[in-house]
Amino acid sequence: MAKQTINIGSSADDGSGSTIRAGGDLINDNFNEIYTELGNGTTLSIASKTQTLTNKTLDGSNNTFSNIPGSALTNATFTLVDESSTEATISLGERMGITGGTNLTTAISGDNINVTLNTTITGLTSVQTETLTNASGNLLIDSTTYITEFRGGGSTDGQIQLNCSSNSHGQKIVAQPHSEAVTNEMLLPKGANSTLVSEIATQTLTNKTIGVTQLTGNTRTATGDGSTTAFTVTDGTTTNNTLVFVNGSITTDYTISGTTLTFGSAPTGSHVIVIKEL
Repeated sequence: MAKQTINIGSSADDGSGSTIRAGGDLINDNFNEIYTELGNGTTLSIASKTQTLTNKTLDGSNNTFSNIPGSALTNATFTLVDESSTEATISLGERMGITGGTNLTTAISGDNINVTLNTTITGLTSVQTETLTNASGNLLIDSTTYITEFRGGGSTDGQIQLNCSSNSHGQKIVAQPHSEAVTNEMLLPKGANSTLVSEIATQTLTNKTIGVTQLTGNTRTATGDGSTTAFTVTDGTTTNNTLVFVNGSITTDYTISGTTLTFGSAPTGSHVIVIKEL
C-alpha cells in the first residue's frame, strides 16, 4: 500500500480537510502496514531488542552482515573426515588449510584447489599398479644402492619378462631356485652387439679360445709314423663332436666313418696325435 496522507485543508478550520474519523482511519492504515512490515502485525521487531524473526527472507545481495559470531548461528560448522576416520570440525569464519603431504603439491586457482603429484616421488615403500609408463622417454629407476630387486614369493622365483614388439611373445630371465642357495653376479658380454650362448640352442661360436684341458669327454692319443692314416674312435663319434690335434695344433684334415678316423695325409713320425671325443 502507498502511504496515505491526511488532507489538512487549505487553512485552519476551513472545513476542506479530512474529517477526524477519516484522518484516524488513514493513521491506522499507515501504522498497520508498518507493524506488518516491521513486525508481526501487532508487535514491532526493534533492532535493539532480542527478538526471533520468523518467515523472513534476507536478501544477501542488498544487505551486509558483519560481526556475527559462530555461536549465534545454527549449523555454522561442518566436519571433515580423513581416510583413518579422524575428524575435524570447522566453524564459520575459521581458515581451513589443505596440504599435499609427501609427494603432493596443492595450489589454489580461482575457486578450485588443485592437488598435483610431484614429478619426483620419495619415501614410497610399495606401488600397486599394472603399468608404469613414461610418455617422453625411458622409464628411469634410480635407487641409492643402484640395485633393482625383483622379489620371488611362495614357490615362484623372481623373474623379468622381456616381450616382443607385439607383446605376444615373452622371454623370461629367472633366478636360480632357493634350493640352489646361489648368490652371485653375472656380467653381460662386452664388445659389439651379440647374443648370449645357450646350453641347448645350436649356435656357432667365433673368436673364442678354449683350453683343451677344459674340454671333457673321451681322449685318445697316438703317435704318427709317417704312413698310418687310420685310427680307432668310439662308435657314434662324428666330425661335429671331435677335436683332433697333431703335434699340438688342431687339424680338420680327417673324416670319420663308424669307429675309424682317417687322416687325409699320414701324420709325421713321432708327432703326438690327440683325439678329443666330446
